[in-house]
Amino acid sequence: MDSGADTEVSAQLRLFAEQTTNFVGVADGWGRILYLNPAARKRLGVADATELTLADVFPSEAFTLYYEVARPQLLRTGVWSGQILVNVAGEGAVPMYASTSATLGPGGEINGLVVYARELPRSDPVGVTDGSSFDDRVRDALAAAHRDGEACALVLVNILSMNDTIETFGELAAASVMRSLVGRLTRLARSIDIVGRVGEHQLGLLLRGVRSHGEALRIAEMVYDSLVDPPVTTAGGEVVVSVACGVAFSKSRDDPVDLIDRASAAMASEAGIRDVDDGAPIAVTDRSEVAATMDDFRLGVSHGDVRPFAQPVVDLRSGLLVGYRGLARWQHRRLGMLEASAFIDMISDTPLASQVDLLVARETAAVITLLLRDTPLRLYTPVSKRLIADVRAEQYLSEIADAFFLSTNQICVQLARPLLDNWSPALQEALQSLSDAGFASALTGVEHASDTEVLAEHPFDELHISPRLTNATTTDPDARRALSEIVRLAHERALLVAATGVNDQQHHDLLRETGCDLASGDLYGRPEPAHTID
Repeated sequence: MDSGADTEVSAQLRLFAEQTTNFVGVADGWGRILYLNPAARKRLGVADATELTLADVFPSEAFTLYYEVARPQLLRTGVWSGQILVNVAGEGAVPMYASTSATLGPGGEINGLVVYARELPRSDPVGVTDGSSFDDRVRDALAAAHRDGEACALVLVNILSMNDTIETFGELAAASVMRSLVGRLTRLARSIDIVGRVGEHQLGLLLRGVRSHGEALRIAEMVYDSLVDPPVTTAGGEVVVSVACGVAFSKSRDDPVDLIDRASAAMASEAGIRDVDDGAPIAVTDRSEVAATMDDFRLGVSHGDVRPFAQPVVDLRSGLLVGYRGLARWQHRRLGMLEASAFIDMISDTPLASQVDLLVARETAAVITLLLRDTPLRLYTPVSKRLIADVRAEQYLSEIADAFFLSTNQICVQLARPLLDNWSPALQEALQSLSDAGFASALTGVEHASDTEVLAEHPFDELHISPRLTNATTTDPDARRALSEIVRLAHERALLVAATGVNDQQHHDLLRETGCDLASGDLYGRPEPAHTID
């Protein structure tokens, strides 16, 4: 198509957007609104889109849905469709069915978004995100599972009470609570699972490709925990929700009614959450006895279950926020939320290590820019040996900096101390190249004064002492002496020293007296999902 035709098509699309009564919006890569059509501006109650971001368009729970569900899928495929709440002037948040497409950059980052959304009738079933009936979708899934030799499980949820929501806040508040519960249930589901409203106060989650009864039960317990805690916040106040769950494992000739009936029977049994086919409750295996596998991790990455978290970093002298430390967490389908220590060694020699590094860097940078765009903060991001060894590492990190309007010196790459034990000239050259490009670097996990001997050979800007050394300094004189020596040697080389794992005031006071410059830990803020930074 020639440029003249392109211009004509663009003009026609702009005319359509201006005339449609549905919501049309365009945002850049970090969420700043570039365009809203008249219908969207009317719904939001604004004259123009100046200074608006996605955080202004969505209520907090929908903003969470965007970052935990929609954004990971956009990063994988460039498209996402589903039900989401949108702020409407004078009405609060209303459900809309949104179709979203993203322009992806060469580093995999989102450079732009186009959103087309229509308001759903108030009578639309809550939670059926693609407009088809839950029964029909489940029936199709069961047929496909039987054909492929796979199993499914239905987690049935009964909403027992909403803390007198209707009597206290009205029917609109009750509908808002149901939408919130559907959102929580959707965030636990993979893209291949099915979420829907089964009855007036019943929700269903069909798990596809389930490997065991125990796995289904563990997921059901996660569903229960996520729905009852924390309370749902509405315009009228907090609503405490009470639910019951039942689980049924599919058989070869099941239809949706069969599954729902068996899940209801399981719910009514004395055991509560269990599968009636087995006749007895299945104990949940202790997390410490179950190992995550590489196949689990690949599946988790593909479904957005590996998520970026962020923790504040503060200046010990002034107490001011100076940046955020990026972290990776894995919402495992059986084991719950896992810290990086549970999987980082497993993936360290695979391409997944670089993929996780760039996910943490990109997503944390995106949210810092979106929510703290007027504050020049530093992003501390872990990098694996795999990423450092990649000749494209500088390109990838530079693209992230450019995409989110960060200078390279605002990005500090963190290398773990054990990486230096198997260092090579190629890795040294790569680290030096990053330094020459303006990126800062930090050596993390430092515990001994002897660790500082490597400083003369590597272009580090900061040393980060380990949480173990931080904790030991309050009771062990040898640990305090080691910390003092580390600080002295680092300062002689004009390096900053940061302490990690600072969880109480005693740690803070001792580290400040010793001369540490920066700190992070629960005392200043626990690691939180990156999109919740405020």
